[in-house]
Amino acid sequence: MRLTTGNQLYEGFEQIMESTHECPVDTEYNLPDYCADIQKILKCIVTPEVVSAAVIGDSLSVDGTADIRVLYLDAKGECVRGFDTKKEFSFNVRLNGSTEGAAAAVHPYVQHMTCRAMNARRVDMHITLGFSISVTAVRRTELAERIESDLVETRCDTYAASRAVGCCTHTFILEENIELQNGKPPIETVLRRCVRYQIDSVQAAQGAVTVAGRACVEVLYRPFSDAALPERMACELPFTQTVECAGADEACTVSVCCPGGECTIQPREDSVGEYTILNLYLKPTFCVKLTRPCTVCAVSDAFSIRGALDAKYKSASLERCEQLPARQIKVSETIAIPDGDLERVIDLWCDGLSLSAFTEKESVAVRGKFSVCVLYQTKEKRVAFLERMLDFTDSREWPGEGKLSAAGEITAVHFTITDAGALECTAELSVLEQVRSVYAVRAVESAELDETAACDACCAAVYYAAAGERIWDIAKRYQARVSAIQAHNDCTADTLSEDRPMIICRK
Repeated sequence: MRLTTGNQLYEGFEQIMESTHECPVDTEYNLPDYCADIQKILKCIVTPEVVSAAVIGDSLSVDGTADIRVLYLDAKGECVRGFDTKKEFSFNVRLNGSTEGAAAAVHPYVQHMTCRAMNARRVDMHITLGFSISVTAVRRTELAERIESDLVETRCDTYAASRAVGCCTHTFILEENIELQNGKPPIETVLRRCVRYQIDSVQAAQGAVTVAGRACVEVLYRPFSDAALPERMACELPFTQTVECAGADEACTVSVCCPGGECTIQPREDSVGEYTILNLYLKPTFCVKLTRPCTVCAVSDAFSIRGALDAKYKSASLERCEQLPARQIKVSETIAIPDGDLERVIDLWCDGLSLSAFTEKESVAVRGKFSVCVLYQTKEKRVAFLERMLDFTDSREWPGEGKLSAAGEITAVHFTITDAGALECTAELSVLEQVRSVYAVRAVESAELDETAACDACCAAVYYAAAGERIWDIAKRYQARVSAIQAHNDCTADTLSEDRPMIICRK
């Protein structure tokens, strides 16, 4: 006789892909006639921007552009010049498993780069871009939580898990004209630009998630005058976006990340024809993942007290995700300037942040590194550039278990010039850590009971059990009810704490 099982539906996130991909971007640039000759390249800044990442069929298609900006000294070695160019990239990655309803998060970074001036007018660039790819879909699994029969004893295991509500991507546009502050000279060339998306609040409601934050923009530009040093400017563009997501409510835990997106910053003329306006066109993409805490019960073992039970089992996995409180880290370092020859810092920024998280005893640690870039003026009024790599490790107590992942950003950088001509630099980081625990589950898939099968005629027995034995194993061996063994032996625990005789009654 085929027995009926009471099933529950578990919806969890399935990692269809979690890996890295490389994409070469090689290009050359010939200076236009209006650009000054190159004496020395100071810095090549490459910013990869993912324009689209779409799951089509059984593959992931990624398209984007690499924004390339080169800072260099002119032929006299006195003025900072710059040029920019864009290089498109595109690649496809084959996916394994079902891709229905899958969402992809693609984080680009620069893996390797060489930038060389072949002569005073031509620059060769060989760039390898890296991409951290995560493709997630909702997986549905039915697990038996009971067997509908009075003749069958079941053992149920209970798990604290996270139920997947949904995952989606959201792209929007921010566009604004920003005027330079009074006294700032007009813009000739944008030498460096950086955009960081800071999320201030995330609020889940019925059927939607509201994300509020700011786009923090930094720009270094060159004025028209050769006698003037490059100028810095910064601004913030606030935003509030509502992302529709079926099944969302106030009880959901929301995870939001922003891999970046398109960015165009161009000088514009004002009413008198001077370039004192910057047109900002930003198109970021947010990846939103929603989960809800849940308890999952699964029948992991079963036997019959009369007849023969034929049970088939299946393997499944449950996932639990926990977001740790944001970690604020300060990294301080003294950066020595060669010969202490420092008059003024023109620009200072951080680049190439990479993070990894790991556990050690009862703590979690974040290890990371980034480079500090300094564009400065010497005491002889010459312009120079310096780059230093900094690394750090930060630990805090955490007694849990699971696989850790970390993502973060540098939110601010401060510096002071010492009497010895060095820089005391402090970078402030905000790091989010996620703990992912995966449970391997054995659950009954189907069960058939043959009540006519012969069974042991013995109705009572005495069994000498050893400490550490489980009541369930004893009951299964004698096809007796667990509750009866516990009642006859005045034993409420699931596992015996000492050697002792056990009365077995099958009646």
